[in-house]
Amino acid sequence: MWLTGVYYDGRQARAHPVTLCVEGDNLLLQGRDIARREPLNSLKIPPPLGSTPRLILFADGARCEVADRRRFADMLPQTAASAVAGMENSWWYALAALSITLCLLAGAYVFGLPYVARIVADRVPSSLAVQIDQQFFASLDQTLLKPSGLELRRRQTIEDALQRLALPPGGARPDRIEFRSSPELGANAFALPGGSIVMLDELVNLADNDQEILAVLAHEMGHISEKHALRQMLQASVVGLAMAWYIGDVSSLLAAAPTVLLQTRYSRDFERSADTFAAEMLRANGIPASRLADILQKLEAAHQAETTQIAAKSAKAMDYLSSHPNTEERINRLRGM
Repeated sequence: MWLTGVYYDGRQARAHPVTLCVEGDNLLLQGRDIARREPLNSLKIPPPLGSTPRLILFADGARCEVADRRRFADMLPQTAASAVAGMENSWWYALAALSITLCLLAGAYVFGLPYVARIVADRVPSSLAVQIDQQFFASLDQTLLKPSGLELRRRQTIEDALQRLALPPGGARPDRIEFRSSPELGANAFALPGGSIVMLDELVNLADNDQEILAVLAHEMGHISEKHALRQMLQASVVGLAMAWYIGDVSSLLAAAPTVLLQTRYSRDFERSADTFAAEMLRANGIPASRLADILQKLEAAHQAETTQIAAKSAKAMDYLSSHPNTEERINRLRGM
C-alpha cells in the first residue's frame, strides 16, 4: 500500500511530494532526489488530532504529513486513534472536561482561595502590615479622610474606656485608634491590616452612648484578631498582592493597598466571627451584646436615609453597612445573645 504525502527535511521550509509504504519493519519514503528507509521503531507518530494530517517525525528533525488519515491507519494500524485521542475528538468528553474544570475553579475560588489567603496572611511580616496602614493614611488623609473635629478630651475618653475593657481569650487590643472625619464615607469604622482602627466622627455622633461606640470597636477588634482585613485584601487581589509580597516588590503591594481596603467586603463568616468576638467581650465587661445591634440599627436607618437623598448622585466610596452585609440577620443574632 502506497500513500502520498508531503515531506520536509527539517532544514528548509520547502515541501517535497513523496510516496511512502511499509515494508516489513521499515518505512520506505521516496520522492524526487529523496529516498529514505527508516525502522518503524525509530519514528515518532503522534496520535491523530481532529481532522489534521497524520505526522511522521524522523530522528533528524525531518517530518512527513499524510492527508489520507483512513489509509494511513490501515497502513499503520498500531497508530490508530487511542482512547485518549478518541476523547480529544469527542464533543461530549470536551464538554465534560470543561464542566469539571469550571467546578474545580469554582471550588478553588470558594474554598481554596480563602485557605491560601489565611496561610499567606499568617506569614506576612507584622512590619509590612504596619506599612500598609501607613500607606493607607498617607494616600487617603489628603482625599477622603479629614482631621477629626472631636475634642481631644472626647477622643481620649473613648480610648481610655476601651483600654479598661477586659479582653476575651485570644483577643488583642488595636495598635492605635485613628479618629478622622469623612462626609463622603459617612458613619463608618474599619480595621486595618496593621492593627489600626479608623473611627469616623460621623459614627461617634450617631451613637447615643459610649457603650455603642465600644461595641463597634470591639467588633473591629474581632477583625484584627483574625486578620480579616489582610485576608480579605489578599483574596480581593490574590495574584497581584501575593506575588508582590513573594518576590519582595513591597512598593507595588503598598500602592494597591488603600484602594483594595476601601473595596473590601467581608464575608458572612468573617462578620459572624467578629460579632461573636464583640459579644463575648461586651458581656465579659457587663455590657449587653445588644449594644452592637442598637448601633447597627441606627447605621441601617442612616444608610437608608442617605440612599434616598443621593439616589440621583454617585454612591459613596464605602459605608459601614456595605462592607458588613446581612445587617438584619446580624441584629437578630446579636439580640438573641
